[in-house]
Amino acid sequence: MYLRQTRFGYHEGHFDKVTSFASTLVDRMESTSGLISISVVKMDDNQGQILAYYETKEDMKKGEGLYLNALAGVLPFITLVPDAQEFEVAWFWERKQH
Repeated sequence: MYLRQTRFGYHEGHFDKVTSFASTLVDRMESTSGLISISVVKMDDNQGQILAYYETKEDMKKGEGLYLNALAGVLPFITLVPDAQEFEVAWFWERKQH
């Protein structure tokens, strides 16, 4: 499993615009092969991060179109150049739905 972690800054009070835009991409997320999940995390009043988990490194590379589309959509609300890093996930636990 692989993770793309993207830290970004946003204009104070505009975090809801970032998450609202993310909601418009759900159909594209569902059709992105190998994408496991995406979370948008509010770190404080002007910084957040996006955590995108993929099955393989190749899937993560194929998902770059979704990533670039998401960044383009939130560009009016962000203040810092997004800083993306990619990692291999060594361990992951997930609660199974009953």
